[in-house]
Amino acid sequence: MTTFIVIVVLIIGFIALGMYGKMEADKKRKLLEDAGFNPDEFIDSGKLLTGHPAVDTSKQFTYMYIKDGVINIHEKINAQSEIIVPHFASIPCDKIKDVVIEDATTIEKRITATRLLAVGIFAFALKKKQKNELAYLTIKWNDGKFDHETIFEFSGKSAAELGNAARNKIIRKMQ
Repeated sequence: MTTFIVIVVLIIGFIALGMYGKMEADKKRKLLEDAGFNPDEFIDSGKLLTGHPAVDTSKQFTYMYIKDGVINIHEKINAQSEIIVPHFASIPCDKIKDVVIEDATTIEKRITATRLLAVGIFAFALKKKQKNELAYLTIKWNDGKFDHETIFEFSGKSAAELGNAARNKIIRKMQ
């Protein structure tokens, strides 16, 4: 009987947590809408690496929002955050020459503890290969005086897909 009560309490707790999470997401969505943004139109743009004259250091978590013919680049506080700070850089859509996605695969060699235990000193000769997918979204544009290549990096298993999705969303919004 006690087990049954514990299970019921856990189920009710999970349902309440889910409802609370939904309410918080709705509240954040409403805040963005009140600020003039459509949350569905933010474009995940990965990490801004380089190539924008207004940015001196890379930005870890960025989003783009295209409004009134301008790509505004926003930063998130962290990967899980729904809070998107005001834009820190922009690119006029009519100045864009090209939007390119390139993928790259880097291979890291690492020695695991298991391998070291299994084969001893020979583990150093038998390094394991681990693939880390990388994709780069490059926006080529001219500010009227200089040519720029603003580069965003996507990493992880679906890096190429995320980069391609961002490229396609930009192109669709510019048409």
